[in-house]
Amino acid sequence: TIGTLDNGLTYYLRYNDDPGRNLAVRLLINVGSVDETDEQAGIGHFVEHMLFNGTTDYPGNSLGEALREIGVELGPDVNAGVGHDLTLYRIEVRIDEPGKAPLVFNALSQMAGAATFDPDEVESERGVVLDEMRRAVERVDGLITREFDRIYTQGTPYEGRDPIGTLDNVNAMTAEDLRAFYEKWYVPTNMAVVVVGDMAVEDQRALVEEHFGPLPSGEGRRAPSVYIPPAESSSHVVTDPRQGVTFISLDIPIDPYDLSTVGGDRLATMEALIELMVQNRLEDAYHRGELSQVDPPSFSAFTYNRGLRYYGTNWQGDNLDTASTDYLSVLLTAQEHGFTRGDLARAIRQIVADLQFLLDRTPTIQDREWAGYYQNHFFYGGDIDSIPGSVTRTARLLAQITPEELTEHFRWQMQRGGLLVIAVGPDPSSVPTVAELDAALAAATAGPPPQEVAVIDRLMDPPEPADPVSEGSFDLFDDGYEWTFANGTRVMFAPSDIAEGSVSLQAQSLGGWSLLEPGDRALSAIAVNTVQGSGLGDLSRAELNRFLEDRTVGVNPYIGETTEGFAGASSTDDVEAMFQLVHLLVTAPRIDDQSYQDALHTAETRLALSERDPRWQAAIAYLEARYGDTWYRAIASREEIDSLTPQRLLAMYQSRLGKVDDMVVAVVGDIDAAEIERLARHYIGTLPAGESDTYINRRPPMPDGLLQRQVTVGEGESAVLEIYHEADLEVTPLRAVAADALGVALSERLFLVIREQLGASYVAGGSVDSNSLPSQFFDSGVYATLDPSRFDEVRTTMLDILADVAANGLTPAEFEQATAILTTDYARSRNPDLVSALLARRSAEDEDVVTKKRLSEELERLTPEDVQALAAAIYGEGGRIEIARRP
Repeated sequence: TIGTLDNGLTYYLRYNDDPGRNLAVRLLINVGSVDETDEQAGIGHFVEHMLFNGTTDYPGNSLGEALREIGVELGPDVNAGVGHDLTLYRIEVRIDEPGKAPLVFNALSQMAGAATFDPDEVESERGVVLDEMRRAVERVDGLITREFDRIYTQGTPYEGRDPIGTLDNVNAMTAEDLRAFYEKWYVPTNMAVVVVGDMAVEDQRALVEEHFGPLPSGEGRRAPSVYIPPAESSSHVVTDPRQGVTFISLDIPIDPYDLSTVGGDRLATMEALIELMVQNRLEDAYHRGELSQVDPPSFSAFTYNRGLRYYGTNWQGDNLDTASTDYLSVLLTAQEHGFTRGDLARAIRQIVADLQFLLDRTPTIQDREWAGYYQNHFFYGGDIDSIPGSVTRTARLLAQITPEELTEHFRWQMQRGGLLVIAVGPDPSSVPTVAELDAALAAATAGPPPQEVAVIDRLMDPPEPADPVSEGSFDLFDDGYEWTFANGTRVMFAPSDIAEGSVSLQAQSLGGWSLLEPGDRALSAIAVNTVQGSGLGDLSRAELNRFLEDRTVGVNPYIGETTEGFAGASSTDDVEAMFQLVHLLVTAPRIDDQSYQDALHTAETRLALSERDPRWQAAIAYLEARYGDTWYRAIASREEIDSLTPQRLLAMYQSRLGKVDDMVVAVVGDIDAAEIERLARHYIGTLPAGESDTYINRRPPMPDGLLQRQVTVGEGESAVLEIYHEADLEVTPLRAVAADALGVALSERLFLVIREQLGASYVAGGSVDSNSLPSQFFDSGVYATLDPSRFDEVRTTMLDILADVAANGLTPAEFEQATAILTTDYARSRNPDLVSALLARRSAEDEDVVTKKRLSEELERLTPEDVQALAAAIYGEGGRIEIARRP
């Protein structure tokens, strides 16, 4: 239901019972940084911060406190953002008690029309905004992003309108400035409220009218013109010594259009087809060896803002100018010779597969996704027809659009806009110069029309089925069933309609890289990536991609510390292909040269990041301080990379994933048990059996005392402090819940004290996790970004908080808020939660498996004393590791 209140506010209302007893509410403001003046740059972002820092009904930080008391957690459930053209606030709440929904509506209506902008609160929040700016501007990825924004927007209405603003402006803004901007733009005629969830539409409308109806209408936004004429081609070079990844970015400007019109709908479908056809051409060329980039190619359309849209891609390689020539030549070939009926038929099959999957899962689309559709409609005119209606409309267009029409449109796009090329690297010597980029693009030429890749109709013939040695139902989940085979595999299945039309799978064996050689952790990741990018058996990677491209299925192998296996997901229609991929990844892995070169390049990139990027250096410093530099080392050295061969990587992969002994295959989803049994008999029970083994505990004790490591960051960057603790304790269900409660409460206290009270940090929080492998223990990490000049103050505050929690536990309010949040979290179940529970049955009786239901039951038993006892064990006596990043 779409409507408008008397004051001009637009509302979107939808009843939806998935996940059930849940409500997603969004406040949308039709204003962005493009509406700011030069002197105001960044003011909309500052205003967004202030709406959480005082309204008429919720002074100071009490709005956040009120939301936490009803189980709403900042971050996962509450968030906000400002873009070039938009501002949005979202809250998601579990409506299991009568007063929760009205409180959420009151909170958002207060943010919409009753912000107070207390000068003291403004001054306090200024430090938070400045810390966010340091993160966004001074870090290497922030610098690169700012340069891209400058290049994209120069000469357009968006130039100089980065939403985060400028340092001078943020320091100069007053409470009066913020209030004036707020009162001008935050008016109902410029707003929309989106409500989706398990509440009758009539009740949703009543709450909207009650809380937003009294707001005075105000004057609506007069949107600035964002028409942008075609730009000339231009090349740019962006470097920073901290940059670890060297790449070329290519963007082709494409005209925006009104998605809400018939013509816009047709253009959207045409561009989706063009995107797929060009992507298919690029992938085919890559696998024929016609592209010199090392990473698989990509080609996708994206919207930067209302005025700027692009076809965009990045590539990496040892010879970036040659790679640039090769890539553009594929595009020029498509432009010159056009698209064929085969190109179009192939792309249509891919879109039809996506549409069918969307139709299948429509009954279980969750509140958040529906809210996103309505948000996109308000800001961009996106499609909000019913899913069947949208699919039918798209199907009609697919039947009408011709290769000739698509060719003409692509030619017009290529001829109309210039090419925007940006080379990114650590220093000028690592990337082509502007002149070299221009020459590389000028050297690109159209080639002859390419040959199409042969289509295969199946991945493999099913092996003769194996009979299970035992089978039977189990009580953990309704209609749960399992089969055990002679090769040691055990397949467990639980039907689920949480996500209709989809199936999740995880296969897990014990061992992992703990059974390899010291230092092989980093190499095992390279081995897995290399196999994953190659063909299987007699099938080339190109043939494999062609088979999978119009199917909804994927399987990823992995080798972890104590386990190895496969994680997969598929539509219900493509489950057999998922089982076949698992079978082939065990029985017929191979390493192709192209994938091998890509994997080597990835290893080189990771090594470069470890040498240049402070975030990577901090992570490595923690691993070295905690575990030493052998078993847990995550980055391959120069010598190790140079010594690699395809044969060694394949042997490493096969040593852990080439045979099975104790593999548990957990399957959850919208499918019948009889079909899972058939697939298990053909593809799991027939896997080759290996010798039985299990993991080795390579985890050393937590070092005693205090270990400190420091990583140097550039002047002007935020400092970051991370503090780590551990406790070797048996992981019981009650302690697991206590860990969750402690983590939630600790994050809230760190946020409130360090960010809200001290105004010293944009990000502050922590986590407490329970671990069962390789031994049972709890670990905690707390962190804060901060003004470097206040490092000692913030460090002392963080340590004081940990000491207080260990000695005194949580306050009654913190305990109540944490249990409210966990009540909401535990009520939300997803297929991966069911998969994890099935895998736990390997080593636990059904009554001891920790499910969401079991966690909810333990939460009812949890006491403040349970949480304090765990905190004392973790933060009391014992070792502590501190990792500091500071100038």
